Amino acid sequence: PILVSPHDPQVIYHCSQYVHRTTNEGQTWTVISPDLTANAPDKQQISGAPITRDITGEEFFSTLYAIAESELEVGVIWVGANDGPIHLTRNAVKEWTNVTPKNLPPFGRVQHIELSNHDPAKAYIAVYRYLLGDFSPYIFKTTDYGTTWSLLTDGQNGIPPDAPTRVVREDPDREGLLYAGTETSLFLSFDDGKSWSAFQQNLPHTPITDLKIHRKQLALS
Repeated sequence: PILVSPHDPQVIYHCSQYVHRTTNEGQTWTVISPDLTANAPDKQQISGAPITRDITGEEFFSTLYAIAESELEVGVIWVGANDGPIHLTRNAVKEWTNVTPKNLPPFGRVQHIELSNHDPAKAYIAVYRYLLGDFSPYIFKTTDYGTTWSLLTDGQNGIPPDAPTRVVREDPDREGLLYAGTETSLFLSFDDGKSWSAFQQNLPHTPITDLKIHRKQLALS
């Protein structure tokens, strides 16, 4: 992922297994984190080998897949890896803390991190594990900077138990209004994730890979 800081457009972040930062439009980069992935030794193999070696980097395990910087609080950055861990810094990258939910099964891909526009301590994450044969939806919410998490998708509160989750967004104007994109359809919650309702309308049943609310319009891919 590539992220332009909401506080300074000259600051751009880019992720590998580390977080990199540039302040001169990419002429030079500084590594501002340790390895924030699970980095399991038995998973470190050449992608695609021994048949067709991958040269794009897309299929590499132990890579940071999501990054978000708080618009409400300077110095707060969250990152999530495609092998499970979620880390947070609250002091402008002086220290990173592992805030992975304890009940999140290992090696899930942290596909999206959504930071609330209404509460600097609140964040949501969307994780999917269907490449590991687990089709359960995983959307978590924290209201205390990741110290504790609540699972918002138990398979019985609106999002089916076999609908892997790709993205979650909070409405920038209405706190508690959430949008969730799954592998098959779109869902809404009006109570901050306690319950979900299908919002399929005339959409085809297809993966909803990202959502964005812009000037009270909902765009999706």
